[in-house]
Amino acid sequence: MLTPKRIYVEELLDAGEGTDDDVARNLSDLRRINRFLGGTKVVLSALESFARNGEVKQLSLLDVGTGSADIPTAVVEWCKERGINAMVSALDLSERNLRIARTRLGINREIELVRADSLNLPFRARSFDFVTASLFLHHFRDDDVVRLLSDFARVARRAIIVNDLVRNLIPYYFTRLTGPILATSFLTRNDGPVSVLRGFTAEELKELSKRAGLQKFDVKRSFPYRLSLVAEASDQ
Repeated sequence: MLTPKRIYVEELLDAGEGTDDDVARNLSDLRRINRFLGGTKVVLSALESFARNGEVKQLSLLDVGTGSADIPTAVVEWCKERGINAMVSALDLSERNLRIARTRLGINREIELVRADSLNLPFRARSFDFVTASLFLHHFRDDDVVRLLSDFARVARRAIIVNDLVRNLIPYYFTRLTGPILATSFLTRNDGPVSVLRGFTAEELKELSKRAGLQKFDVKRSFPYRLSLVAEASDQ
């Protein structure tokens, strides 16, 4: 009863709506959402689990659909705290997102910003230790999600780490009710509820992962309404 049918309505940010000021506020909203509602923690916890399996001196990571590049920023800081040499790239199709991330949101110069199509990643096989995507897969229809996950697996040497939204009416109405109070951008107030209805169930994400050819993977639900997918890269 609390899991509605998945919708495919374009979000305003994807449609290029808003001024640079609007987009900067929206990206800042998304940073807070990732920080306080589990997205950043999902990625860092997964990296921590891999780091525990052996001494890590360096790490390369590609973040796809990076938006404000907040996840790459958190990864760089996490690596610095542990004495790990990090090589981090943040990819987005939107030139505006990348420009605002660099000029308005203070993205560290250590992070390489890459403008490219996520459905046609311009990297050779096994180019990065980790490939991450946060609040990104829900922007795509199922067939393209499968295509994305398959290409992530091609590019990753060690693992894929994905976090996204649980499709459920409780977070939907929460974002509808709190948006006017907590969101600083009209883009966030519109796109937040839409994003929830474009999200996934755990079983759906598992099925899409299988269709993508992922083998060793784990899908978990994280508090409050996040899904994480961690998939080990193939040896081939």
